[in-house]
Amino acid sequence: MNAQFDLTDSSNLSAKKRMGKASWKVGRILYLALVLVGTIVAYFLPSLPYQPPLCLFKLMTGFPCAGCGMTRAFEAAARGRFREAFEWHPIGLMLFVAAWLGVVVVVYELLTNKPFDWDRWLQRWGIVIAWSLFVALLALWLLRLSYYRFGQWLPLPLKVPL
Repeated sequence: MNAQFDLTDSSNLSAKKRMGKASWKVGRILYLALVLVGTIVAYFLPSLPYQPPLCLFKLMTGFPCAGCGMTRAFEAAARGRFREAFEWHPIGLMLFVAAWLGVVVVVYELLTNKPFDWDRWLQRWGIVIAWSLFVALLALWLLRLSYYRFGQWLPLPLKVPL
């Protein structure tokens, strides 16, 4: 057997451990870059001279989709207008805040050089979070559709029409 591919070789094991340590750091740095670039894009997006329609569902049906207003919520949150972000899409504001809380966790991981066990955490809480977001998104969408059909009948500060 070729010595390069022998998994019992201690030098190969230590090389794999170093590569594993480096890979989690690369992933965290990419996450930081994604959140930072996304926030910068959201900050400058409203200043563009032409705002392209982003929702194909609304263009085709005339009704908002479940995610309508989320881009504007990110834009408002990136500019520090959190109340307006909530009015555009409450879940959009929540996702924006969660992304920046993730930045705090990732910076802590990088500074302490100890990765958080995301796999175990997601196994425990991931399905609960996913179903909660799904139910909240569906409920908000039905509420917005009822605004289009019957008018605003609940005193919620949601931007309608989108």
